[in-house]
Parts: sequence; C-alpha cells; structure tokens
Amino acid sequence: MQALATVALMASLLGAGPSADPTLAEARAHVEAAKKAFLGRKFGVALQEFQAAQKLKPAPVLWFNIGKCYEKLNEIPSALRAFRTYLNEAPATPDRKQVETAIKRMETKLRARGVQQLMVLAQPPGATVTVAGKGTLPVPATFELRPGSYTVSVSLAGYQAQQKQVTVTARGSVQVEMVLQPAGGPVASAEEPPAPLVEPPVKMPPPPPDSSQGSVIVAVRPKEPPPPRGSDRPLQPRPPLDRSPLIAEPRSPSALGEAPPPRGRTWTWVAGGASLVGVGVGVGFGLQVRSAQAELLGSVHTETEANDIYTRARSSALYANVGYGAAAAAGLAAIVLFLVESPPSSTAQATSPPVAGGAPMVLSF
Repeated sequence: MQALATVALMASLLGAGPSADPTLAEARAHVEAAKKAFLGRKFGVALQEFQAAQKLKPAPVLWFNIGKCYEKLNEIPSALRAFRTYLNEAPATPDRKQVETAIKRMETKLRARGVQQLMVLAQPPGATVTVAGKGTLPVPATFELRPGSYTVSVSLAGYQAQQKQVTVTARGSVQVEMVLQPAGGPVASAEEPPAPLVEPPVKMPPPPPDSSQGSVIVAVRPKEPPPPRGSDRPLQPRPPLDRSPLIAEPRSPSALGEAPPPRGRTWTWVAGGASLVGVGVGVGFGLQVRSAQAELLGSVHTETEANDIYTRARSSALYANVGYGAAAAAGLAAIVLFLVESPPSSTAQATSPPVAGGAPMVLSF
C-alpha cells in the first residue's frame, strides 16, 4: 500500500492537467500505465513503465517505485540499489524512515543468502570501479559480496586513480564515495632549478690571527674619573618636597543614599514563556503532519485525495517549523536576558562621619 501512495504523490508532482511539453505528457502516460499495472499485480510491466518515465523525466521518487517493483519480483539486489539511489538523490524526503525500513528489509534477505551489497559512487561522472577478484563496472556500481576486506579502485581518464580498502560485514550494506583529482600538477621551469629541500650550512670566515696568542689577556674595567674640584660649582641642595597635595581635606559626612529600585528578571520569564508556547505550537502541528502521513500511507487514495492530504501535511509542517523557530529565538533571548538582568542586591551601604584628617569610612552590612 505504501508504494501506491507514492505513485499518487508522483502523479501530483507531474501534474494532472494538459501540458505543452510532449516529453512530460509521455512521462505522465507511463506513470499512469505503471500505476494500473502495479494495482493489477503485473509488476514486470509496472517496472518497465516506471523506468521509461524515469528516463524521460528523471525524478527521485520514481526510484522508490522502481525498488518496490523489484522487491515484488524478488530481485533483492536491484531493489536495494533503487532504494539507496532514492535516498542519495532526495536525502530530505518526508518518507525517509519508510525507505530506510525497506532498505533494512532488503539487507535482511541478503544476509540470509550470506552476502551484503557494496555500492560505489564517484565524482566526476564516467568513472569505472574495480573490486579485486570481482570485476569492473561503471559508476555508480553495486557488488554483492561475502563478508570480508576488499580493495576498491576507481579510475577515469585524465584523473588520478584512487584505491581504498573496504570492509563488508554481515550487518548491512556499505556505501563508498570517492572524488577523483585531475592528473598532473604544476611543472617546474627548466631555467630555474628547484630549491633544495635542506639549505646548505653557511660557512663562517676564519677568525683573524691573534698576535697575543700564548699570553694571558686580562680585561680591566676603566675607573670612573673623580669628580671635578676647585672651580667646579658646589652641589645645590634639593628643594623640600611639597606634600600638601597628598593630604586630603576632611570631607563632610554624607547621608545614607537611597537604594536603587530592585531589578527583577521579568523579561527573562516573558521570553521563556514565549519559547514554551513556540515549542507547543511546533509539537501540535508536527503531530498533524504525522497524522496526515499515516493517513496517506495507510490506504489507497485517489489522486485528488492524495493531493489534499499532501497539501495539508505541507501546511502543517510549515507552521511547525515556524513554531520551532520562534521557540528557538525566544529561548536565545531568555538566555541573554538572564545574563543581562540581575536580581536586586541585598547589600546596603552607609557612610560614617569622617575620621580626623582623612576620608569618610564606608560600612557594609
């Protein structure tokens, strides 16, 4: 039943009205023929029609339908490859969990056969992959291998070949992605030889000949000349240091100042409450999305019903995202306000009369 819901969704994506594009019209016809064949349990015919539509108008969701047809035909490796291709091309699809469940189902069947699937992707397109002892295939490629370690080599003309050791286990399939780099690098000029890796040591000139060689040299610090006498000017005594600016004038006692009004965290609580409201809105509309998805996948619907359910689910998802976004913004504001706002201080200050010859003393209690 899940595949039929996906077929209806694909029909809504292609559109139901007339189109001036003959290729699009032909793709619609193949999708409709595939839908009828699948409902009639003619899975081989449905597979051919889906593949024809994919060739005319590629769409990620068609890979899921192709995988369902392969699964009905008990072609497990091809079904697993189609499901993985769907998630690679549409990683944010709403039915990702259902597709992952289908992948695990295929992996369980391959495990019963004693093998698992290795899928190799590479960039740029057109490369080939070789698994030692298993053959060479164009990328993207899949191999059904027994658990063990394998050497995977990817090559393309004009690019540096890459090699990687991959371990395949019985737990599940493995996907490997490689990016090839262009072959060759910058060529050094023939006129200017490349610099050596290690700079040669610098040769120091020999020290000049010492005529005092063989004798002992004693360094004598010259004596400081004595102070001048006679007509020299006598030393002038320093003027007394004026310490009056260092003595503070006694200040008059100041009255006990009024305490500032207490500052609470009112806006912190307001922002926190707004964040909780946003979370509630997001959760509420998220549950509506789940309900619509279960309704869409739970039974067969006409194209109009599927479109209505899909539209309702998208609207609920949009409202849920808005709610979560508002909750995140309000939560961030609450954190900032919590750090900025502070509770009222419980410390009061009073000023005592000044002590003799000094500043007033501050008492804290």
